Amino acid sequence: MKVKVKVYDGVKYWDGTQKVAEVNYDIQGYEVKQIPDEEIAAMGFDTVDEFEEYLILTLKSGETSTFCNSHVDLFKL
Repeated sequence: MKVKVKVYDGVKYWDGTQKVAEVNYDIQGYEVKQIPDEEIAAMGFDTVDEFEEYLILTLKSGETSTFCNSHVDLFKL
């Protein structure tokens, strides 16, 4: 499945947030899950989602790509 991820400079729900990038991916699947800040920090991430929501893309290669869900929109192409 081909998708586009639009990335914002902050929480997409807040006024004044601007789109800063668009990236296309060919994925096997995706999920949105709630992960506590402590667990995200333990995974080595420097940035946490303000609402503890994460978009996890499983790429065709089997690798994953994780985004702060509050900072992105996902669209099927």
